[in-house]
Amino acid sequence: MSRGDVAHAIARLRRGAAIWWAAVSSGRFFTAWSIVVAVPLAVIVLAPYQSADTVFEVIAAEASAAVAVAVLMVVLLPVALLERRLRTPVTRAALVLGAVLAVSVARPFLNDALAVGAFGLEPDTMWATRIVTNIVAWTALLSLVAITEQLYASSREARERLAGALRTVTDEQRRAYRYDRDSRDLLDAEVAALRAALARLRLSPVDFDAVREFADEVRSASHRLQLQAAVDLAVASAADPTAGLTAVPHRRFVERLRPPPLFLVGVIFAAGSMPFAYNAGGWGLLFIVVAGVVGVGLGTDLLTRRLSRRLDPRSRGAVVLGVWTLAGLIVSGIGAVLVPGSLVPAIPALAVPGLAVLAALCADAVHRGRIEARRLGRALRDVARATAVRAAGARQALMHAADTLHGRVQGTCVIFAAQVDDEPATPDALARFERSVDAALVAVLDPTDAAETNVGLAETVAVWQPVIAVSTAVDAPSERALEDPSVSLRVVSVVAEGLVNAVKHAASPHAAVAVVALPEDSTLHVTVSSPGQLRADAQLAGGLGVSLLGPSARVFQRDGEVVLEAVIPVVQRLADTPHAVGALQDSDSM
Repeated sequence: MSRGDVAHAIARLRRGAAIWWAAVSSGRFFTAWSIVVAVPLAVIVLAPYQSADTVFEVIAAEASAAVAVAVLMVVLLPVALLERRLRTPVTRAALVLGAVLAVSVARPFLNDALAVGAFGLEPDTMWATRIVTNIVAWTALLSLVAITEQLYASSREARERLAGALRTVTDEQRRAYRYDRDSRDLLDAEVAALRAALARLRLSPVDFDAVREFADEVRSASHRLQLQAAVDLAVASAADPTAGLTAVPHRRFVERLRPPPLFLVGVIFAAGSMPFAYNAGGWGLLFIVVAGVVGVGLGTDLLTRRLSRRLDPRSRGAVVLGVWTLAGLIVSGIGAVLVPGSLVPAIPALAVPGLAVLAALCADAVHRGRIEARRLGRALRDVARATAVRAAGARQALMHAADTLHGRVQGTCVIFAAQVDDEPATPDALARFERSVDAALVAVLDPTDAAETNVGLAETVAVWQPVIAVSTAVDAPSERALEDPSVSLRVVSVVAEGLVNAVKHAASPHAAVAVVALPEDSTLHVTVSSPGQLRADAQLAGGLGVSLLGPSARVFQRDGEVVLEAVIPVVQRLADTPHAVGALQDSDSM
């Protein structure tokens, strides 16, 4: 095993431990699903079968186990209610683990009291083994239930938040497309109007007043384009139909089954089989049963992984269910050979696949939460990015057109007006003026010399505002650095990922973006923080989106906030130069 494999295994163990701790300290460890799963385990797997040889004795043992688990559920009800009222994770975990420990210790004695006193079965004095078995079985099983239920619930909440945000951003995308179309229509209309005005100028006496009148129309068109460039998307129409969101398809039960973690099913069931194996054949049979069950479980784990590789979800689930059912039959067959004449070895035929199904659902909950959140998060980023690009492109095209009219065309008008003020316009001078204006109008409609669309931080935040209230704080050196398109792109990528996390984990619809320049390192420190609670495994595993932001990016919990931070290098600090909108004087001075 390579060093990388060891590191990967350690990371998986840490992630599993974090998920388990989140479950036991969540305040919702004991739920209705705990009862649904605990009753079959207690009645079928952990019943006092030590002296059960006949059908009546097996039924008696299971009946005593059913009464015992009913009593224990009544005892645990106040614990479940108290668990939800405790404030700190540590106290909740202490209460939960203490309750599970107490129930595990008390259950064998309660089972024996009922089995012997009410049903006439023989007592079992192997207390230590039975207590250890109960501790292992109940801790593992109830943890699996809690992890599965909470991960499904958190995934569902994150999916609903992201889907809602995606719908909102999709509305913004419709507005951006409509805004882009309206802007193009306005450009076409203004250019057509100016060409008509140019044609009228050519047919009229060309003097200073006529050229000034044309220049006034150019200036008015420039101002209208500037006003359109400043339009807020929130007031733009969203009437254009676009492709709707793809609904998450409903998955059947079998499609939710994924291969369980290695050894999990085998170890849990082996622990539950220990008391019966020891009573039936002593330490020798106990070791044989434990080794056999764990071995069959491992073989089944490996086989399900091999057979389900590259299968669709339904076929994969069928393989998991079928192979584990076969494993249960094998364990029952081995038990029948080792303990002939007893009915107890038939129990694994149902218990093993049942436990495997629960573990498979837990594996699916872990996997599905990541996949669905990643898919929706990626869609949200893509739509927000496309929206910002569309809006920024339309605004830049409008500003380029306004600058062209304000500077280039009006400058041409200034020069031509000065000429005709001194002497009448010659046909050649009028032709040159027309060619110059026409070339400028062509550039307005087809800005091939315009800079590539650069989606800035302000445009990105504006797209997200309908989804989540975003406050920004950018210091002056960072403002200058953001003029570099490459730096702006990386900062915008960090902010977009942070806002996706904010939507996913937010306790309130608010996020704060801060960009601070660190001159000593020539870097920008970018943070996006929002109130909320990070999923248990997120700090250890990170996410695909975060990993793509570079080695400095990390997401973590800070008090009651989820924080994404990253450090962006600044290759070159741009000078703080004023933005010029035209080199020539306004036509008002004519």
